[in-house]
Amino acid sequence: MSNLSNRSTSAINNLKSKDDRKRRRAVRELFEIDDENDLSAFVPLLDDKDSWYRSKAIDAFRIWSIRKNVLDLEPLISHHNLNYNRVAANLLENFRAENIDIVKKLFSKDDSICQKKAAEFILKAENEKEFFDTLISSEDEKLRIVALNSKYSVKENLIQAIDDKSIKVVEYCISKLIESDYNIDDTVLDELIERGAELKLLISYLVRNNPEKLIQNINKINNTETKVLVDVLQKECPTIDHKIIKMLSENQQHVIVGRWLQGKKGDAEDKLRWAIIGNEEVDEIERCRLIERLFSRCQEEPIRLKAKQISENSNSDLIKITAHNLSTANNGV
Repeated sequence: MSNLSNRSTSAINNLKSKDDRKRRRAVRELFEIDDENDLSAFVPLLDDKDSWYRSKAIDAFRIWSIRKNVLDLEPLISHHNLNYNRVAANLLENFRAENIDIVKKLFSKDDSICQKKAAEFILKAENEKEFFDTLISSEDEKLRIVALNSKYSVKENLIQAIDDKSIKVVEYCISKLIESDYNIDDTVLDELIERGAELKLLISYLVRNNPEKLIQNINKINNTETKVLVDVLQKECPTIDHKIIKMLSENQQHVIVGRWLQGKKGDAEDKLRWAIIGNEEVDEIERCRLIERLFSRCQEEPIRLKAKQISENSNSDLIKITAHNLSTANNGV
């Protein structure tokens, strides 16, 4: 161990050498020794005129500081270089929430990354309710969300923040409240939708608790939200007799119903599927997809016969070709 210590001491001394080759060799040797207690020797390199030494100093902090204490980030936190401050901010997640004062110094930096990371760290500590109260009243919407996501936040904080001026804060609160089975008033839902809240955050809630409101706003959902809706329907609506599936069908939401039908078998399901395929008002690409999904059932004669009928009567060339291919898919088997 003494030989290793001597080797480390020698390398640290060589960091001050005027010979660049010795200095570089010393840096490499210290990384090879890999002793976190040598971290302090790299602090002067943070201000070296050579970028290689500066980068190695940062590497040393990334590797060794996390084995020590958050206090060892002080040279980065106190530095005038914002990039160093951000390195410290991004390392915080590796430390226990203690020695908060040095992290509050990082929070005081005029930088959103430093403030957000520092705030998350501080709110993991005990006895920081006062800091939480300050943060939840911040002008920065990201910091308000950090506060609402902390252990100091209670359900009442989320409910109050539904009226927040930031839609991002509102969306965060709604997503958390929905997880806790909070019942959202119809008026609040209308206001959220009117303000442009992402419908995908509300879809699961609406399917389970307010399908009428879902139908009222169904034409506002985009392609991404349609996918979310179909996924929710697959989980929440197992049969064709489910109230929401009936409501969607009655409101001509054939694309959504058609996607929900994927993988489902049964006389009623097939009847609805073929009705959608035969509906010339439905997008032909969507109808083709419905036909293509039936190729796995091409050995079933009723499927082939219905496909033949569609191929002979459709006004769409694409539907005719796809249906014809399905009707003859089992030939030769």
